[in-house]
Amino acid sequence: MSIVKMKRLRLIGMQDQRQAMLRQLQHLGCVQIDEPGDRSDDPDWAALTRPDTGALNRARDARTSVENALKTLKKYGPKQKGGLLTPRPVITEAELFDDTAYQAALADAGRLVELERSIAALYAEQTKLRSQKLTLAPWLALDIPLETASTPEVAVSFGTVAASADLDGLERALEEAGGLCQVLRAGEDRELKYLVLICHRSVEEACQPVLKQFGFSKAALRGWTGTAAENDARLDRELDDSARRLEETIAQVGAYAPGKGALERALDRAAQEIKREEARCRLLDSGSAFFLEGWVPVPEEETFRAQMEQFTCCWETADPDPEDYPVVPVKLKSNRFTEPLTTITEMYALPAYDGVDPNGLMAPFYIFFFGFMFADLAYGLLLAGACLFIQLRVRPKGGFGQLVRLMIMCGISSAVIGFLTGGFFSDLIVQFTDMLGLPQPAIPFLSAPEGSGVPGPVLSVMDDPMTVLVFALIVGFVQILVGMIVKFWMLCRAGQVWDAIWDIGTWWVIFVGIGLFALNMTGISGVGSVAGYPAVLIIGCVMLLAQARTAKGFGKVTAVISAVYNGVTGYFGDILSYSRLMVMMLAGSVIGQVFNILAAMPGGGLPPAIGIPIFFLIVIVGHAFNIGLNVIGTYVHTSRLQYLEFFKQFYVEGGRPWRPLNIETKYVDIKEEQ
Repeated sequence: MSIVKMKRLRLIGMQDQRQAMLRQLQHLGCVQIDEPGDRSDDPDWAALTRPDTGALNRARDARTSVENALKTLKKYGPKQKGGLLTPRPVITEAELFDDTAYQAALADAGRLVELERSIAALYAEQTKLRSQKLTLAPWLALDIPLETASTPEVAVSFGTVAASADLDGLERALEEAGGLCQVLRAGEDRELKYLVLICHRSVEEACQPVLKQFGFSKAALRGWTGTAAENDARLDRELDDSARRLEETIAQVGAYAPGKGALERALDRAAQEIKREEARCRLLDSGSAFFLEGWVPVPEEETFRAQMEQFTCCWETADPDPEDYPVVPVKLKSNRFTEPLTTITEMYALPAYDGVDPNGLMAPFYIFFFGFMFADLAYGLLLAGACLFIQLRVRPKGGFGQLVRLMIMCGISSAVIGFLTGGFFSDLIVQFTDMLGLPQPAIPFLSAPEGSGVPGPVLSVMDDPMTVLVFALIVGFVQILVGMIVKFWMLCRAGQVWDAIWDIGTWWVIFVGIGLFALNMTGISGVGSVAGYPAVLIIGCVMLLAQARTAKGFGKVTAVISAVYNGVTGYFGDILSYSRLMVMMLAGSVIGQVFNILAAMPGGGLPPAIGIPIFFLIVIVGHAFNIGLNVIGTYVHTSRLQYLEFFKQFYVEGGRPWRPLNIETKYVDIKEEQ
């Protein structure tokens, strides 16, 4: 397929119709609004202003509020049915943009956000109360109020000493220092012992050295009234009350669970508002009009023209100049067959606007290569079936949806190639019948015992890996040749016909000469000696002239040597990379066969009632592992062949993604209406 042609759009409309026009453009989804070009040197353009961002900020605030509300509902609300494979609801565009429902959902979101703040405050309150209980815990054994203070005659000190301190020794030392002291013991933990020292003022100064010797440190117990036990009981009551209020608040959150769908629709609506307001902020305003600059695809220009007739505006479209190509958005024109390959292309890079859309060229090779490496009838059916279920059930969007649809085609390819190459859970049929001592069944391609008369595998990587390897290299050479043809066409399109002939065409003739030489060496054809050698010599001379056409002096010789060396090693390395097709096919078959052998080993010496369940248990676990491993490996290596071997032949990257003002939703699907 090709890259959709774009036209630059410039439009001037009336200020009072701006919002309605943007809504209509968002409905059409065929215009990308860009920042206007720099016209600051023109005083008439410099006088224009940008629209205010108030509406954009309000839309972003609404999105943030709904997002936080959904997080609150997910965290504290009841578990709801549904999950990854739950289909999205289908609504009309009018339902999505229903202002009454939107405002009601925003109000619910605001209340949920307030409830979440209340929950956070209650949790913080409980943390504080528990911390206070921990502070009081060492003093619970005391029966004196914590606010007990010193008097003019008596000094009262709450404090701690190390857990290893001898309190009996402390009491004796205080007695020796003057007496008139009493130590009230409270609690202790692994680090400290807690106590209260009461002494007469007359001996307070004499007791200080003793307290210092035992490491006495005063404890801060400000703000407490009553005994520790009384305060602890009060804290328990407050914790119970806080827990009750927390439970009630969480229950209030749960009451909003039925409105989760409305909140999700509101989030989708907010996303559309943001997208439209961001586009509005790219416009230029005068007192009564606005200026819009962007891009419209050529196939949709008539639709755009028809819709603009309802507005008071003037506009023009123009083909982009070649110097504008780097900023022209790239939209790939795809059909149902090639569209899933877009995710592969975008992971690499979009093609330049004047480049080539690789999807149509890559699709047959990608699907065939994946199927060739995966190559198992059962594996392919399982992969295609699982992805088809996801597609029908969930209707995934974006890159994930494209990947799912691509894997459906790759699964079908794997099943067909696996059938022709004799793969059904590797050699499950042979191992199972051998375990039971039964004759091998006659199934075309999958199981062909000698004398059965049914056809065996077309290619067998286990019995004839060299043939499979040669076939893989031939297929790889064909893909490289297709890439060279595309490059040849691109050079001719750009008017560089002679460059196409010298740089690309000469290698084709060399390939023909090498092919004739190979046919002659194998004895298949007698024309090799007649046509092969002269062709190689003639093309060598042509390359000598062609590759040196831009060099001077002795550089002509080095240019030819460099071109021949780089070309031979480059093409040889590229073709050799396709050997991974055989390697991955062999790896999957061998691993599957190993699991089949492991499954048959315990089952062979046991009664069928026991052996068969054990066999299939090991088979299910082993092949599940093999399928997962091979899906990832095959996907990576198939993509690698496209990126490093195919794209290098012709691909020009650097395209700017097509980002129109349209409706893109996450939680709902929009029903198309006439």
